[in-house]
Amino acid sequence: MSTSRAVIVALLFALPRIAHAQYVEVRPGARVRIEAPGVLARSYVATVIARSADSITLASPESAPLTLPMARISRLEISRGSSRADGALLGTAWGAGIGAALGALMSPSVNGCSQCSNRVGAGEVVAQMVIGGVVWGAGIGAILGRERWERFDVTPRITIASQGQIGLAVQLPR
Repeated sequence: MSTSRAVIVALLFALPRIAHAQYVEVRPGARVRIEAPGVLARSYVATVIARSADSITLASPESAPLTLPMARISRLEISRGSSRADGALLGTAWGAGIGAALGALMSPSVNGCSQCSNRVGAGEVVAQMVIGGVVWGAGIGAILGRERWERFDVTPRITIASQGQIGLAVQLPR
């Protein structure tokens, strides 16, 4: 056997271990977000209920259990739980945007007030609404939290067809 053939055979036996190690955390009970073009129309969030060497079975409250071949998965993310800090940051952004929009809508009515003894400019109204929106948004976001996802690379793996043929599937990262 030539050296190049020996190297190819050695790589073929090493690749399943590499691919298997990437899916160690995909075990029953894990919450996952998966993309599988040709099998799923969009990103699918579910809980792993069973796993074999070449497939996983997922369950979701919106659908029946689904068994998905590992070879068809193009993107895999595992939930790391909820983060209050990430929720507060997202809430801050939403609150600032909503506050700015409300302030812009309210500022014309403040300028037209003839009985107001304390004159407040339109810019001050917008600024106060943005600050209020940021405070409220951060608070609500911290209470609700935001789910954190860790992405796992889906890289080369060997698949064995039912006829016993060996094939190499290669997927380049996006």
